[in-house]
Amino acid sequence: IASVGAVCDLDLVVIGGGVAKSGDVLFDPLRAALADYAGLDFLAGLRVVPAALGGEAGLVGAARLAGLS
Repeated sequence: IASVGAVCDLDLVVIGGGVAKSGDVLFDPLRAALADYAGLDFLAGLRVVPAALGGEAGLVGAARLAGLS
């Protein structure tokens, strides 16, 4: 995440699908590791959040793409 954030100059990373359902079990250690690993100043503000649609994000995106919503 830190590498892609550096290359693409990201401010926000959204994790969706079933992985997003893991909640604090995943996101707390991930954020701590990111803070330690991301050594560049502009990565200090990089946020990692679960997708608002959780596990349904892929289905909603596919339906939107197909014009069903």
